Amino acid sequence: MSLRNAERTVRTLLLRRALPAAALLLAPLGCIKRECICPGEAGAAESGIPGAPLPKGVILLAPQGTLAFELHGAKEKVNLAPVIAQGQPFEQALRAEVKESGGSEWSVQMQAKTVAAVKKGDVLHATFYVRSVAPQENGVAETSFVFERSAEPYTKSVTYPVRITPEWRKVAVRFTAAESYAPGEAHMIFRLGYEPETIEVGGVSVVNYEKKVAFAALPTTEGADRKIMNAPLAKEPPLPIVAGGELRFEIAPSKVVRPISPYVYGINAQRAADTGTTVRRLGGNRGTVYNWELNASSAGNDWQHLNDDWPCSNMGYTNCDKPGMQYVDFALESRKSGAEAVVEVPMIDWVAADKKGPVAENEKAPSKRFVRSYPKKKGPYTDKPDLSDDAVYQDEFVNFVVSKLGKAEKGGAKFYSLDNEPALWKSTHPRVHPEPTTYKEIVQRTEALATQITTIDPSAFVLGGVMFGWSEFMSLTSAPDAKEFSQYPTYVEYWLASMAALEKKHGRRLVHALDVHWYPESRGTKRITEPDTSRKTIEARLQAPRSFWDATYQEKSWITDQWKKPIRLVPWLLELIAERYPGTKLAMTEYNFGAGDHVSGGLAQVDVLGILGREGAYLANYWGSGAGVGELPKYVAAAFRLYRNYDGKGGKFGDTAVTASTPDNSKASIYAATDSKNPGVLTIVVINKTQDKRYKAKLALGGAACAKPEAFVLDASSPKIQGPKPAAIEQGTLGYELEPLSAALFVCRKG
Repeated sequence: MSLRNAERTVRTLLLRRALPAAALLLAPLGCIKRECICPGEAGAAESGIPGAPLPKGVILLAPQGTLAFELHGAKEKVNLAPVIAQGQPFEQALRAEVKESGGSEWSVQMQAKTVAAVKKGDVLHATFYVRSVAPQENGVAETSFVFERSAEPYTKSVTYPVRITPEWRKVAVRFTAAESYAPGEAHMIFRLGYEPETIEVGGVSVVNYEKKVAFAALPTTEGADRKIMNAPLAKEPPLPIVAGGELRFEIAPSKVVRPISPYVYGINAQRAADTGTTVRRLGGNRGTVYNWELNASSAGNDWQHLNDDWPCSNMGYTNCDKPGMQYVDFALESRKSGAEAVVEVPMIDWVAADKKGPVAENEKAPSKRFVRSYPKKKGPYTDKPDLSDDAVYQDEFVNFVVSKLGKAEKGGAKFYSLDNEPALWKSTHPRVHPEPTTYKEIVQRTEALATQITTIDPSAFVLGGVMFGWSEFMSLTSAPDAKEFSQYPTYVEYWLASMAALEKKHGRRLVHALDVHWYPESRGTKRITEPDTSRKTIEARLQAPRSFWDATYQEKSWITDQWKKPIRLVPWLLELIAERYPGTKLAMTEYNFGAGDHVSGGLAQVDVLGILGREGAYLANYWGSGAGVGELPKYVAAAFRLYRNYDGKGGKFGDTAVTASTPDNSKASIYAATDSKNPGVLTIVVINKTQDKRYKAKLALGGAACAKPEAFVLDASSPKIQGPKPAAIEQGTLGYELEPLSAALFVCRKG
């Protein structure tokens, strides 16, 4: 898979701050991996700094102009044809009739290659006219203009979303080239992978003014475009609730599926409050360049390559001037809430050397802004590191954590993570790792650091891989040396086999879990990780958890467009583990299904927690759509409470998954568990995923005793769990009316 997908996009704040105003306004900030490489802000309908006329620039579009654009990708989904443009400053336009929605915005697009060279930093100006002929079902028509490298890694100079109106409208986009390109090495794009619509594009011009013109002097329509983009959409009328009839579920309490790992109920650095979460993680992109001696880190490409102590100070810690206290305070705070802690340890060669703000490109490592990082110190460890030795030692960091908190087996930090998302180092942290990451590099770095961690604390649990998404699973995002290891169908398999070889070499396991991240690419009207709550996106969001396990479900996304089969993420990864490195656990330290403050996001989270426990994941940490800090979204917090504190008194879902089945996975989900600590208690979670149907649920309890069953309910009326409510029991069958968009936890006791 190429990096042109939405996984590869600029991350909003990894322990991260907000994007600039223009970026926020031009593209909805809905998820961490939502793409927006946007130009600078402007205010007027068409503005720029007035001055002398623009000099002659280099035209980058072929002489055919607009007609130079051709369809690429899923061509069968779009009809593209030239049309006459009446009364416009151009004679012809291209009409694109989108007949079928794509798995991504970029699954089908109009492309035209550049015909002249471009140098990095050149100032470019694109102008074009657009109009909507037939909008999407929701009344909107849209496209995005993109300028990018025409081959992997598809580096983008600009991604400019446009909401299209019925009248012809001129759009002017100014941007700078992210890289240098020979003729044909870059291309211009209009994306078409949206819901069915018909649009016209004409008068396209893309000009390179090189470095003859200041960026701010170029005309732009950003102000007007932003107003149109932010205009509220017409609200969908509420669906009338109808009777859905009877839904019969079967539970077999005697048929054990597996013990549920307590660590699937994890979060990142958000406040645990009364959610009953069991593990917290502090890390992400910031952790890659964390200097424990100073509590300094860099935001990298997430925000102006800023060196500071934001992760520490933002958490409210007051001793950020003392070595390593960011993680010590975090672990102590987690312990107080009853949660274990995940400590991220950098594997990269350079970490932040100061807290002095933005790092310019000419200050990239090696420079005074970064200090060399090593996995192993030759001399003795100290809790008061030498700040003048031009070195930071990661084994000394681990030893410091152990000296302050104790070893994992004695209540210290239980989990250590080997950095974060290596395939994205080049894009996230180009100041310290400008080259693509390689297969060999990861194995070497993993061995060097994991050896030290497991030597210092043999009871520590090490999370490795920490892969950002599908393209990293497949090929470390087209790593330069991927072809050298073509005997492995995927990078995951290479990594697992390499970890097995390291255990054989060292005589002990160095890495205990394969760690992956998951930000679903599934789409409704929008990608589900966005905050969109249109009916189609709600439906897609509520079905998306099935890609974690269901062999009968194939989501609509670019992944399944390429994979051509259901994803089955958790069982698929566990099968690879069983084949390549048995005994390895599966972790997922970042994920998000979107709309955490809407009932659909809450129900998706309820579904995810049930799946992870039943299907055999060992550890999982919800990230969300922001910085992975602060308060949990209200409905997400409620989802955790449903499993971990449903009655406000510590009531929990059971710890042993048992067999439970639903008649239709698209309509409802069910999870059931007994409890090793409370024999005779059966807990059942049922989710009604429909938006308009009220079902009479009948739960056959498989002989389990159930006196005075209680129901605790989460629904669209409020993120507050309601209950206990009485439920009917008759001849071993529990009956309850399930409202649309609701989840109910049932508690059955012997008597």
